[in-house]
Amino acid sequence: EDADITFQLHQTLWPELQKNQGLQTLYEDIEMPLLPVLSRMERYGVLIDAESLNRQSAELSKRMMEIEQAAHHLAGETFNIASPRQIQTILFDKLGLPVLARTPKNQFSTAEFVLQELALDYELPGLILEHRGLSKLRTTYTAKLPQQIDRKTGRVHTSYHQAVTAT
Repeated sequence: EDADITFQLHQTLWPELQKNQGLQTLYEDIEMPLLPVLSRMERYGVLIDAESLNRQSAELSKRMMEIEQAAHHLAGETFNIASPRQIQTILFDKLGLPVLARTPKNQFSTAEFVLQELALDYELPGLILEHRGLSKLRTTYTAKLPQQIDRKTGRVHTSYHQAVTAT
């Protein structure tokens, strides 16, 4: 069934692709040659340096702690820098920063675009943004990838979907 649907899609889409030389060139010269490369990467895995990632993870954790301490100093109290609710209280209730947007529940927004705008004039939102970015790097990559190493191959095996994400 998958092969049949794929063939039907090909019969429908290929004539459309041929109408646009630029898209056809992209497909034939870039997309199709990339398939065997991605296939090999999936099959053989990707070698990563777990020790280096662990060191980077520790460095990120250290920097995150420094940011938290600086944020607590600016706020005049300790708070959970990862808590949108506590950030709302500190930024808008305690420090009186301007409210630039609200959530669907009519609460003060601490979304990235709001913090970026506030960071132009205030230091604390910039620290919160930096902390969020470092936390994302640490939890997604430096702390997580070493755990994904296959014990047999010593590599990370993943799936690549070239039509889904631009990398």
